[in-house]
Amino acid sequence: MVFGDGGKRRSASSPLVRPWLWVAFAAVLLASGALLARLAIRNHFARRSPQLTPVDVSAHEKAALERKARVEPAAIVAFAPLPDQLPLIDRSGRDAYGYPLSYVDRAALRSLLGRGKYQELSQYMERFEADAEADFHNEYRIHDAVDAFETPERTLDASFDGWVAATPNSFAPWLARGAHRYALGFAERGEQLAAKTDAENFAGMEAAFALAFADLDHALRLNLRLMPARRNQIRIAFVGSRHRAELDAMCKLAFEVCPACFQPRATQQWALEPRWGGSYEKMARAAKAASPALNPRFRQLPGYELIDRAAVLAAGDDYKGALVLDQQAVALGDNADFLLSRARHLARLDDAAGALEAINRALELRPQRTDLLLFRARLYTRKEFRDYQAAHADMLLALRLDPADSDARALLRTVAQGLDYLAGQAQQRGDLSNALRLLDESMDLFPNNAVEQRRNALLASGFRGTPDELTALERAANAAPHDFYAHQRLDYALSQSAQWQRIVTMWSAFITENPSEGRAYYERAGTYSHMAKPEAARADATRACELGVSVACARAALTP
Repeated sequence: MVFGDGGKRRSASSPLVRPWLWVAFAAVLLASGALLARLAIRNHFARRSPQLTPVDVSAHEKAALERKARVEPAAIVAFAPLPDQLPLIDRSGRDAYGYPLSYVDRAALRSLLGRGKYQELSQYMERFEADAEADFHNEYRIHDAVDAFETPERTLDASFDGWVAATPNSFAPWLARGAHRYALGFAERGEQLAAKTDAENFAGMEAAFALAFADLDHALRLNLRLMPARRNQIRIAFVGSRHRAELDAMCKLAFEVCPACFQPRATQQWALEPRWGGSYEKMARAAKAASPALNPRFRQLPGYELIDRAAVLAAGDDYKGALVLDQQAVALGDNADFLLSRARHLARLDDAAGALEAINRALELRPQRTDLLLFRARLYTRKEFRDYQAAHADMLLALRLDPADSDARALLRTVAQGLDYLAGQAQQRGDLSNALRLLDESMDLFPNNAVEQRRNALLASGFRGTPDELTALERAANAAPHDFYAHQRLDYALSQSAQWQRIVTMWSAFITENPSEGRAYYERAGTYSHMAKPEAARADATRACELGVSVACARAALTP
């Protein structure tokens, strides 16, 4: 929960599928237990097989299924490339409040964690904290760095534990694991109203919050000035039950440690919302207590009351009234939370263009916020745009940042089906390469045999296996040394007669010309598998995964 700104062809007669995709899928299910498997299989086939008898489960068992599903990745997505320096995306200049426009590359930090680069992670986190302590205008750097790890994926538990073991005297792994466990608490609870939430969901939330709070306490013992640790403890206090009485004291201490920091003040505003037991009067008093002389950004604080009132109106379908309040908030200054609220209500009023303008501005301010990316991705799927390629780009980045995000899980199929539709249009135009690329993007999000078979049928279209056809495909590939799909069609043709060495030679030459094309390594890995060269296959699959080919990551893990 975000509290704002705060395979390879086998033979001519074999099915043209990548069966290991489903092996990977099954492995994920098995690792999650029988209950999750039942839920995932039921969801996967429900729309395709209406005759399937529904699984009869109790409400309690259903809640257990859903809890397990929420902590699993919605899709297997390759990590971002490993950074070779401080993962800070440079943008020159500062905003109207004196904050630098450069921002932390959260995806790169996730990549470092996934690849076990624990020493580098701690060094980078310590650098971001030092920047924030030296100048409060840099506060977003350490907060964004910590938010990179605010994901409930159970598969990351071992990585966080490994990081703690590798650098136990650094605050960084304790702080990051605390953020992970905070997210896990929300995944345990779910998003239903309290009256519709299973008691074990609340118990799971409190247990995860307790572990998170302990990690954050440990981080603070190592560095008392860690504002993300204090911020996350405030978030736990107003959502959970164990520390609620300590909320005011937590806020007061955070403000004493960093009087000019905006993030803890904004978090206090969320904490004082009526839905969490506060009131609008308390929100207004807290906002007024923050002096703009310390930080002119404090003038934005009353906007949090406005957007919460807007949310209440929107819940009653008064989107026009909500929009009036949104505009008042936006007038207080550039703030991604206010712009997101405005974008949501414009979209509900069918002003898709206005919503896109607002969310684009929000992403300029906060470029790697998952909630903003996913809102824009969904907006792109609307009939006014139907820009499924833009939606795909936002979805991939969001999944790199948090593969277990519930909004991403809900949007995957829609974007994948949109890409399938665009691929059909490209095929009708005779644009084979573009059709194949779109199907590949669809498979990135929602791998399945139907799209895989359709994709391979495109590769095979018009090919009858005559020597003249093979010569023509080879000539076309040679004439286009950077055209991946021209080479892939030749690969298909050669594979029909098991000419594996010729395929390897072809891809090796292509890789020489295009060393960053991960899909070429992936295709060569499949060829090496047919040649019974598992070590070479694994090396190529690993390299493809490193270069961002998501489907290759599963192959690298499964190659014996």
